[in-house]
Amino acid sequence: MSVAVTHDRTATILAARAVRLSNWRLATFLPARNRVGISARFRIHDLQHTAAPLMVQAGYPPTMLQGIMGHASITTTLNLHGHLYPGEMDRYTDRLEEAAGDADAAKMRPDQENDTSGMSA
Repeated sequence: MSVAVTHDRTATILAARAVRLSNWRLATFLPARNRVGISARFRIHDLQHTAAPLMVQAGYPPTMLQGIMGHASITTTLNLHGHLYPGEMDRYTDRLEEAAGDADAAKMRPDQENDTSGMSA
C-alpha cells in the first residue's frame, strides 16, 4: 500500500481513495509500528525525515525533493536537507566551468557593436 500525505491532512492511498490521516494513523500506522517494536515516540512525520536522506542518496535533485516533501519553497527544502548534498556545489561548479569552456565567447558576451541593448559594458 502506498500513501501520500497531502496538505489538507488526508492521505491518498494507491487505490485512489482519500483517507483522513488520523484514521490511517489509528488503523494502520500505530498497529504496524507496535507490531515491529518501534518506539512509541516514532511519528508519521519521522518517516519524512527517513525518506529524504534516502532520496538524496538515490540522486533526487533538490527541486524534486521539494515537490515530494510538499515544501512551498526550495529554501525550506535546502534549509532542512541541504547538508545531505555534500560536494554537490563542487560538482556543479566543475560542470559550469566545462560549459563556459565549451561556449562560444561571442554568445556569452557580445561585442559592443553587436549589442542591441543600448547599454555598453
